[in-house]
Amino acid sequence: MAVLSLRKRQKLDRSKRILEVARTRFQNEGYGKVTIESIAAEADVSAVTVYNYYETKANLLLALVKESDVRLISQLNCLIDELPIDIQDAVANFGQIMRRHAITYLTKSTWREVLAASILEGGKQFGHTYRDLDRTLIELMSVLVKAYQRRGTLSGHIDTHTLADTLFAVQNIRFFLFISDENQTEEDANTLFQRDIFVIFADKLKPNLKDVT
Repeated sequence: MAVLSLRKRQKLDRSKRILEVARTRFQNEGYGKVTIESIAAEADVSAVTVYNYYETKANLLLALVKESDVRLISQLNCLIDELPIDIQDAVANFGQIMRRHAITYLTKSTWREVLAASILEGGKQFGHTYRDLDRTLIELMSVLVKAYQRRGTLSGHIDTHTLADTLFAVQNIRFFLFISDENQTEEDANTLFQRDIFVIFADKLKPNLKDVT
């Protein structure tokens, strides 16, 4: 196992400290009111150091999203390792884990800033990296779908990636609506997503349990 040099460890420690200060200040004061200079002062580094590490405030926000996704992916892998019998329950759990993790790590207001930046900087590094992170999550959803196809409870004729992409897109829409509404609870979001899942899988599960008339 490689051992980090003292200089690399110090750089990593500074980077972690900067990110933690940024996360706290963004959530407590609002992204727009926070400056790199104020982050640097609290993190006990120079503003030049922050600029050297991250270049812009938007990149700081992006680094927080990347850090969040590393933790999220670990939780989703645990779900995939122990999938429930019903794919609808698995997909509902997938969305629930994402929403719960998201608002545990960042506030709704900070996530609104993330989504705004992903649109406004769609053609820049922020937008490209944000979409790459989404593609990783879609691939995890694909792994989930394939597991039920192997079990024989989901038709193997369904295009795995298309279904995974659709399920993730619907989950994303529910997430956008969840963070845009301060009054919507996790329970509300979970109920709405479960309803969506029921409609999506209405004629896709085997055996066919629809009533015979």
